[in-house]
Amino acid sequence: MPGKRLDEEERQLIAQWLWDGLGYSEIGRRLQRPASTIQREVVRNGGHNNYRPGAAHRAASDRAMRRMPAVDDLDVDEEVYAFDRRPGEVQEFHLQLVAVFVQTGLTRTAARILAEIFMTDKGSLTATELVLRLSISPGTVSRSTAYLQQLDLLRAERDGKRMRYYLDDDVWYRAWLSSAERNSTWAHTALNGAEIFGLDTPVGARLKDMGQFFAFVVVDMESTQRKWLDFFEKKKRARADAAAR
Repeated sequence: MPGKRLDEEERQLIAQWLWDGLGYSEIGRRLQRPASTIQREVVRNGGHNNYRPGAAHRAASDRAMRRMPAVDDLDVDEEVYAFDRRPGEVQEFHLQLVAVFVQTGLTRTAARILAEIFMTDKGSLTATELVLRLSISPGTVSRSTAYLQQLDLLRAERDGKRMRYYLDDDVWYRAWLSSAERNSTWAHTALNGAEIFGLDTPVGARLKDMGQFFAFVVVDMESTQRKWLDFFEKKKRARADAAAR
């Protein structure tokens, strides 16, 4: 089964388990498939209450005959099974990664998109692939990826007629750098305010404490920045040397 599309027997089981009231995660666990695969299969073929396995299988066969891998025949299971990965563990980590991204302040849809791209070995997906993998609208993809680009967590490039979204090797450094710039702004603004209100006033003292805190954070982050840039350059040179051999 690894790397293969759903077959007719699996679709019959999906229909039965939906009738029994099982959720996508449990069905995926029983079939050793990602929950996202089950959800996409059901949504694409009538939804939870109208899923018909025979019609779904015929529709999938028709799509395969048309050979449109970029849209209708997209197989997103291959990477789940690559390198002897265990689908159940991959699925569990996927949910965990989304939850962590949400806890750090991302919207749930943005978190799902970021996690989906993170869990592809090539580190990129087109807008069409995101629509199919996550069962969301093109407009939702457009809005959420624009939000992630504003946070320096994604890079977008035109790939033919489609937009492709990438993760760069230094994605976390660039996101962290944006945070460092915000901290610097906080420090400068607070210390300026302290001077305006007067250092010997309650407001001025409060602003001074705030400014000194963020100034301390900025100094610490600048030290971390230098260490990371040195480490990252060494890593890039090592990869280039290994590729040249």
